[in-house]
Amino acid sequence: MNKALILFVALVFGLVGTSRAENSVGKKAHGTNAKVAVGKAPLRLVKTILLPNIEGDFDHFGIDLKGNRLFLTAEDHHSVEVFNLKSNTRVHSIGGLGEPHNVRYLSDSNKLLVVDGDAGEVKFLKGDSYKPIDSAKLLEGADSAVFDPGSGYLYVAAGGKDAHLNYSNLSITDTKEDKHLADIRIESPILEAMALEKSGPRMFVSDTAHTQVLVVDREKHVVVTKWPVTGTQNNVTVALDEPNHRLFLVTRTPPQFVVMDSENGKQITSLPAVTGADDMFFDAARKRIYVTAREGHIMVYEQKDPDTYLLLAKVPGSVGGKTSLFVPELNRLYVAVCKAGGSKKGSKVAKVEIFEVQ
Repeated sequence: MNKALILFVALVFGLVGTSRAENSVGKKAHGTNAKVAVGKAPLRLVKTILLPNIEGDFDHFGIDLKGNRLFLTAEDHHSVEVFNLKSNTRVHSIGGLGEPHNVRYLSDSNKLLVVDGDAGEVKFLKGDSYKPIDSAKLLEGADSAVFDPGSGYLYVAAGGKDAHLNYSNLSITDTKEDKHLADIRIESPILEAMALEKSGPRMFVSDTAHTQVLVVDREKHVVVTKWPVTGTQNNVTVALDEPNHRLFLVTRTPPQFVVMDSENGKQITSLPAVTGADDMFFDAARKRIYVTAREGHIMVYEQKDPDTYLLLAKVPGSVGGKTSLFVPELNRLYVAVCKAGGSKKGSKVAKVEIFEVQ
């Protein structure tokens, strides 16, 4: 072999080795200084449940761990779909609803709570037969909700643009007495996700219309401060890492994953997200954040420390898969995928995809 050929071969292998070494450290995320980790996928698709007779959007999941049931609001189908967690099959469809947006099962009282936006109600159903018990009247457009297990109060964002109003109410429902207690008026037509702290009375509310986070005192029923979100607009979903005092947001214009200090509202960092994000969950055991979006990818971020985050993976899912639920007890992420129709992107058939967290 002549010297020129030997030098050429050595150069080729040297370049390959350098490329492999760079990939083992990480890839740069497009347009940022964040690194994308390379290695085992953090999520693995293990089961798909087809829902061939359901069209339109889904909104939120609910869970009954003891009874091995999963609930899913099919808002355009006017139903809540019920699944068996052991067999991973659909076992029942609760019909007769207007526009269900949120569902919550209370094991202590064996009641199912359904937030019906069309009726402007929280409906109370028997947890076994699904027969109506009672209802609490709210404004129309009742949508996002969060439950406080300590007080038994359900907080629901109602009114706003869906009710043709320029304000919204945070409506408080006593789930023990099945009655509406009070409203906290918010001067915003669009409120989205909410998160409650356990160590105090604060509630964090995503004010999408004004691209800010509202901090609400649940005891005094007032907004105590407002934190603007900068560099992006239309914050939607939120999640809280209370021990580390971090609040996570995802915005839509442009799509960004934003980390804030939950004590003072200071923005710590931001990373690229995906189009149409609607649900987000913090996996405290693995220090990860899962974000699902209509675009069809699941973004998995890793918390290295309270101030440092990286994009761990962009896991392929299905277009239309914006609604999700992370269940740490089962090591599963459930994603509802809507059927495409009209201007809405989606799958050829509605389905629930079940991912195992690895």
